[in-house]
Amino acid sequence: MQNGLLFSMNGFRHQLNGDVKELRAIAQAVIAGDEYDPDDFRRVVNDVITHSNVINCVYEEDNQSFSDMSDLEVAHLDEDEQEDC
Repeated sequence: MQNGLLFSMNGFRHQLNGDVKELRAIAQAVIAGDEYDPDDFRRVVNDVITHSNVINCVYEEDNQSFSDMSDLEVAHLDEDEQEDC
């Protein structure tokens, strides 16, 4: 039996896929010169940033190909970027 918190890669990939679809739709609107809601854009980009930050914290102790990369955190759009983020 495995100790610790289990992480669902399938669930994560479903969430990320939905985020990318929303970001793509907004990007298509921008490219076409259509109206888009800046708050929706900020929310979607922040969702993608959140999921990137989360996956960088998921790792296996003894697997060098799947190591802790939590130092790669990206600040959300409404936050200042920090070196030690």
